[in-house]
Amino acid sequence: MVDLRDESCVNKLKEAKNKLYCVGVGPGDPSLITIRGKEIIDSSEVIFCPVKSVHSESFALDIVKKICDLQDKEIYKLIFPMTTKEDKAKPYWISAYEKIREKIFEGKKCVFIVEGDPLLFSTFNNILNIIKERNEFDVEIVPGISSFQILASLLAIPIGDGDEIVVIMPASIKEKSGCRTAELRPEFDEILKLASTIFVFKSGRVIDEIRRKLEENKSKNGKFLAFFGELCGTENEFVSPLEELNKKEFHYFSTLMIKKISED
Repeated sequence: MVDLRDESCVNKLKEAKNKLYCVGVGPGDPSLITIRGKEIIDSSEVIFCPVKSVHSESFALDIVKKICDLQDKEIYKLIFPMTTKEDKAKPYWISAYEKIREKIFEGKKCVFIVEGDPLLFSTFNNILNIIKERNEFDVEIVPGISSFQILASLLAIPIGDGDEIVVIMPASIKEKSGCRTAELRPEFDEILKLASTIFVFKSGRVIDEIRRKLEENKSKNGKFLAFFGELCGTENEFVSPLEELNKKEFHYFSTLMIKKISED
């Protein structure tokens, strides 16, 4: 029950009316959540978080639990199956949207939390598309720190400077079937020519091909620094120069940073 004599409660109701908040909670270290993001989570009544399946835990929720008191909040785990086939995933996206809509129209302040940044290769993008299509409520997005930023910070290598071109890309592409290939995307050679800094996500299956491409291109396009990072920003973070990397199994949360070395 909301006490309408309490000005803070009234303001919270006004602020939350017909709006969903989405907060990026960063790569794993709870101290990297922004002040604005924490304020929204603390003042929300309902928290939505993505999970892969009914029995999965939410990485985003695990981060938030370390810094926010969730005792009196409603928490809903929304299923976003690990498939690139839209026809299989879309019913889950719509179901998630309907649950969010239900709680918003109950007049509750609702927040969707997601690891990293909400707009960068995020499960939230699927919900955002439906929100825009249906136009039933507003959305406010609070950005979060991404794993590629943490990797660059750990290495103390500038992401971009002056006229440099920065590229952020998944390692492979989706076929018409919706499945991701196990091959490096064909634009990679051209990207190596143009970009000064490249971040490659989900690179584990094509890491040997990337090594080969860098070796082939160093005489044409200059030398490159390359570093592999896994679970950056968590207790289990791992960083290695690509040339020294001897892992055989790779975590889903992995990033490769490639930096072209100036010849000047």
